[in-house]
Amino acid sequence: MTIHVRLLGGFEVDIDGAPVPPVSWARRHAAALVKLLALADGHRLHRERVIAALWPALAVEVAAPRLHKAAHFARKALERGGGAISLRDDIVALLADPGIDVDVDRFRAVAARALTTRDSSLASAALELYGGDLLPDDLYDDWTIEARDGLASTRIELLRLTHRWDDLVAHSPTDEEAHLALARRYADGGDTRAALRQLERLERALHHELGAGLGTEARALKAQLDSRSRPAPP
Repeated sequence: MTIHVRLLGGFEVDIDGAPVPPVSWARRHAAALVKLLALADGHRLHRERVIAALWPALAVEVAAPRLHKAAHFARKALERGGGAISLRDDIVALLADPGIDVDVDRFRAVAARALTTRDSSLASAALELYGGDLLPDDLYDDWTIEARDGLASTRIELLRLTHRWDDLVAHSPTDEEAHLALARRYADGGDTRAALRQLERLERALHHELGAGLGTEARALKAQLDSRSRPAPP
């Protein structure tokens, strides 16, 4: 029996292909406990780290009963998984027989190979596994922030490796390398006006978000395109 956990783009769990109904996650901390453990290395954490993440304002002795309660309701949600939450020797773990399949784990594994080997095909495969930003319904939970930012940064590296400049600009409007690549693509195709519009988009984004202007390379390309777009003197 395998528990499949989706964290990218939203939270879903299924057990051997049978979805766990959303109503099973009505207890917020039960769902948060499963999310936290699914995201952790080895799907296990020390009890105090779990408490610090989910009940940061409470002392350990006060939060401990809440942890046991959350684990109880998480077990109920995953009852077909055979007691999937374990609390033993101060370790809280997400267990399954034969295992847990988490989309974040698969994305990270393929992305790491792609970035190590600089293999654009592997990078494309990793991007297919990226179903969206991590746990978008938990944006304000502090324990999600570092992991979310790290996964988003990995995605940006993969977009750069595969030259998906449009996607990169959509994600990061001030990315000068992406704008320049698109502008050069338009210019090489003979569309000088589109190339200039691309640089104007970059200039507006830099001014609006960073209070900055075009970099040296972008200014040089803009000057070159401006001269190309002027009518020849009689």
